[in-house]
Amino acid sequence: MTGTERDTKRSQRSRTRSEYGRGFWARLIFLAVLDALTLYSVIVLVDDGAWVFLASLLVGALIVNWVYLSPRTRALKWIVPGLIFMTAFMIVPILYTVYISLTNWQTGNVLQKAQVIEILESRPYVDPDDPGELYDLYVFRDGEEIRFLLVGAEGQTLFGEPRPRSADPLPDLAVDPADLGVVDNDGDGIPDTIGTFTRLERPEVFGLASTIDFEDQVLDVEAGQVEITGLSQGRVVQAAQRYVYDDETGVLNDTVLGLECRPGTDLDTKGNFVCEDGAVLDPGWVVLTGFNHYVDVLTNENIRDPFVSVFIWNMIFALGTIVFAFGFGLILAMVLQHERVRGRVFYRSIYILPYAIPGLLSMLIWQGLLNEQFGAVNDMLAVFGIERIPWLTSANWAKVALLLVNTWLTFPYMFLIATGALQSIPAELIEAARVDGANGWQVFWKITFPLLMVSLSPLLIGSFAFAFNNFVLVFVLTNGGPPILDATIPVGSTDILITFTYDLALAGGVGNRFALAAAFSIFIFLIVLVIASISFRFTKRLEEIYGSF
Repeated sequence: MTGTERDTKRSQRSRTRSEYGRGFWARLIFLAVLDALTLYSVIVLVDDGAWVFLASLLVGALIVNWVYLSPRTRALKWIVPGLIFMTAFMIVPILYTVYISLTNWQTGNVLQKAQVIEILESRPYVDPDDPGELYDLYVFRDGEEIRFLLVGAEGQTLFGEPRPRSADPLPDLAVDPADLGVVDNDGDGIPDTIGTFTRLERPEVFGLASTIDFEDQVLDVEAGQVEITGLSQGRVVQAAQRYVYDDETGVLNDTVLGLECRPGTDLDTKGNFVCEDGAVLDPGWVVLTGFNHYVDVLTNENIRDPFVSVFIWNMIFALGTIVFAFGFGLILAMVLQHERVRGRVFYRSIYILPYAIPGLLSMLIWQGLLNEQFGAVNDMLAVFGIERIPWLTSANWAKVALLLVNTWLTFPYMFLIATGALQSIPAELIEAARVDGANGWQVFWKITFPLLMVSLSPLLIGSFAFAFNNFVLVFVLTNGGPPILDATIPVGSTDILITFTYDLALAGGVGNRFALAAAFSIFIFLIVLVIASISFRFTKRLEEIYGSF
């Protein structure tokens, strides 16, 4: 065997070991686990009818298998994990937010159509002209379990477990207590015990009423249900099914009024059944409604004007925070950079304390310090004869307080990055400028500051984006307030876009408007994206300055 043949066989064995070594089996085990989880998820998603998620999962699983099994995709093996996480935590949330913004998702329209039909068909209808028969009510208890006994005028009895009116009907209907075993010790005709349950005396019933709303309880019976009308009475009412859905025609029939209810077609009723008499039935379901929320933001004065005012304040808040915090941090860094300053390590340790303390704790402390009546800040100002300032209750002073606190929380970070950047500037450049006759201001403005901006611009852009969406600070310190009383939608004087969106979605007091809030979120995303893009273009220009030195 020649040397060339031996080298060829050795190369083949080496290639075989590399292709089918421990790495190959590790990939195989990983893919087997992944495919098993995918198969289980497919079963669950098919059962739930989540076809979009199912298709995305199958495509993703096929791509991963192809990348890690094919020898032609060696380079992709290193970037696929990052692409998966970017897709899962960035692209999918953005796309889902866009989808929500194109729907009518709000209070009253949060379910699917099949769920709405099931709810409407299950609602019992009670004839208002038939008040029902009154029964005497007695309460029984066994430990934590409660049962009601209803006794009619002719001695008929019903015994069963109550439920809240809004809860689903229980599977076990009320029964004749005689079937469970009755003990009447005093012979008054009212059982003292039924099975394992003991009758409560009237004082005990009154005590129980402090924890149970009796008038919100009903008892399911064959004839319909028993509505509790007090601590001692219940009324049996006849219940019937009012709404019946026709799958073939897609019409919900009102059997009581003899009307047909069809899905609404205009923007206000889309996603609800609308009957022939104009009645709109609740709840509704989620449907695509188009770009109406975006149009409202841009054209509806009741929404556009608060949005513009909040956006202007949001820009002032974010830019002001960066300017004050970076300016203060840079000044401190330059002072402590000077060789004549003694104890620089001590001062640097002191200045980063606000950064070391948890931010939420600092916000709560500042909330107490800025209290108008009892805050330490106003107490110190009073020593100099300054009247108490309404830091958190006046619109303008609340904005000043936010800038003050955010500067306090942010300047240590700016101080740290400015200190590192100053130390990286070649001393020869500054010495050469001084030899050429430049004074201190000229050295800073022509050399130090441009070089600082080259290295710090990306960090400042990130800090701006964080300040632009600093929900926690605004929520904790002012909660967006004080409120603007003449506004047509919930908005406060210190709201930034993210807290304004939160108020619209959850805290406005007029129901949850998730779709409109999602549209606002997309606007926020686009605003930050545009500002970041412009800032990075500016950063590239600064790199030319750095390249000239």
